Amino acid sequence: MNRIYHSSFLALLLVAFCTFVNASNFDVNDVFGMEYAADPQISPDGKQVVYVRQSFDIMKDRSRSNLWIVDSSGKNHRPIASSAASSFSPRWSPSGDRLAYASSHEGSVQIYIRWMDSGQTARLSDLTSSPGSLSWSPDGKQIAFTMAVSSEGAKPIGNMPAKP
Repeated sequence: MNRIYHSSFLALLLVAFCTFVNASNFDVNDVFGMEYAADPQISPDGKQVVYVRQSFDIMKDRSRSNLWIVDSSGKNHRPIASSAASSFSPRWSPSGDRLAYASSHEGSVQIYIRWMDSGQTARLSDLTSSPGSLSWSPDGKQIAFTMAVSSEGAKPIGNMPAKP
């Protein structure tokens, strides 16, 4: 079901983009007026979809991403993390009561949790590098993520074989 929805969603975006882009009318600055949806995440109960709404800031010459939510019926479309900061990588907890995501809300990119019933958020991390690939444990008690770390001073986990 999720793969079918993702494929349909992406196909719809592609059709909308192709309709918008007409080679004779497209100007370089038009990119700053475009917005697109990315990384759709269906809630465990299938009733809502959270996605990353990408846009571009002409004054800062950078992309911007915010989190939006919509009912699976297409109604009740609204932002849930929308500001000058970027928010991305939304992931539903297994029970669907919380949403983990990464955001630069307080400067550097950190991991946040949003309780969907109350709208309350909490910062979970104080990382030195941006997190990625957020994933909940099956019991919803832990979050795994990737992050670049310095290898300076690290011991190798194995030795390379001799050259042939």
